[in-house]
Amino acid sequence: MFPLPNKAQKIIIAPLNWGLGHATRCIPLIRHCISQGKNVIIASDGEALELLSDEFPDLEKIKLPAYKVKYKGKSLFSIVFSNSFNILNAIVKEHFALKTIVKEHNPDYIISDSRFGFWSNKTHTTFITHQLSLHSKNEFFAFLLNIVNRFFLNRFQEIWVLDNNDHLLSGKLSQNVNLKNIRFIGPVSRLKKAKASIKYSLGIILSGPEPARTKLEEKLVDHLIHYKQSVILVRGTNKLSRVEYPKSWCVKNRLDAKEINNVVLSSEKIITRSGYTSIMDYFLLEKSAILIPTPGQSEQEYLAEYLDGKFGFVNINESDLKLLMPFALRPSNI
Repeated sequence: MFPLPNKAQKIIIAPLNWGLGHATRCIPLIRHCISQGKNVIIASDGEALELLSDEFPDLEKIKLPAYKVKYKGKSLFSIVFSNSFNILNAIVKEHFALKTIVKEHNPDYIISDSRFGFWSNKTHTTFITHQLSLHSKNEFFAFLLNIVNRFFLNRFQEIWVLDNNDHLLSGKLSQNVNLKNIRFIGPVSRLKKAKASIKYSLGIILSGPEPARTKLEEKLVDHLIHYKQSVILVRGTNKLSRVEYPKSWCVKNRLDAKEINNVVLSSEKIITRSGYTSIMDYFLLEKSAILIPTPGQSEQEYLAEYLDGKFGFVNINESDLKLLMPFALRPSNI
């Protein structure tokens, strides 16, 4: 699954802290490295670093500069524009931080999950992604984004794409003839398929940057307040909530991989963002899921539309949550 060379013994794995998806999809990679006797160092920030620290308390950790992305706009352009300084500043800072890290730790191999500045000329660096092409409804803006995307991706010696070369799950996002050293490694998941009895009619699993995560949480509670069947809500954060939940709901904050695995397997169907990591999880576990893309995040909007009606996935936009109840009541058909 992970094409690591035998000579790579000390490995730094650095997922982006943009929601929890980048961190959670690195869990099977970290487990694989540990099983091969590798010396693994985790580098990230924020809740992504906290989550991986909980999963792997004995591994060495390095704190990296934060991207500080906030979803304040309703379009990709407004989101990128409002966050451009923070993102570019973090990319520059993490690149210079890596220079120091390489001198101090002398790694054999570096793996960056979507951290564009985490490349080095001193050692082999690999980039993990499912997005070789960035998309926007504004073609000129998409053109500019892809110039920047191509510039950074070509700094890395290798690119691992989390799909098969048939682009089954990622569609046009993983198609780009202008990039070099691409290797399709297939979809991955920290979750394991197993038999389980259904305990919840609906499992709501949230993640993603703020304030978009909190807004969706509030809207889902409002639209499902009269849902009479069993519900478990995984908030995906340990931050305090302002929401008043129905008394019959089971509400959890951030869970580890084993606990999330149990929630998914014991839920008849799932409500989730259309982040690619979540899509890989439910695809590999063969679970039905209602996908709600983050407004203005073109990648999630594209994936939800592309996968609508496939593999048990249903796309509902956040502006159309009135449609949620009929789909929640519909039996699973995956």
